[in-house]
Amino acid sequence: MSTSSRKEILELLAQRKISAGEAADMLNAVATAVPPPPSKPASVTPLKARANGKRAKWFKVRVSNMETGKNKVSVNIPVGMLKFGLKMGGHFAPELNGMDFDEMRSLITEGEEGMLVEVQDEESNERVRIFLE
Repeated sequence: MSTSSRKEILELLAQRKISAGEAADMLNAVATAVPPPPSKPASVTPLKARANGKRAKWFKVRVSNMETGKNKVSVNIPVGMLKFGLKMGGHFAPELNGMDFDEMRSLITEGEEGMLVEVQDEESNERVRIFLE
């Protein structure tokens, strides 16, 4: 769900331009909307292709503005807590339902430092990087 969409709906509710029921319906509709695919496919580096041999201690996610390079979002999760974090994320991101968290956790805990995924969305001028450090 887009934060700006949710904020707009809540502002309309606060201004009493829509009812609580209408706001709930709109929030549900926005939450179930499928986001458009990124304009460029993600470049993925396989976990086994790391060259430095160091084991990762942190799972990191960075969302930055491509123009300024400034981070909009910075999330650091200890690799040991990743399974918990993924399960919590599943409650807020329905698209994570059905994922094999044990397999993902084992791949990451056995993985070495390095970039997992980097996506550049030229439409929103954002870069998303997910990496192990």
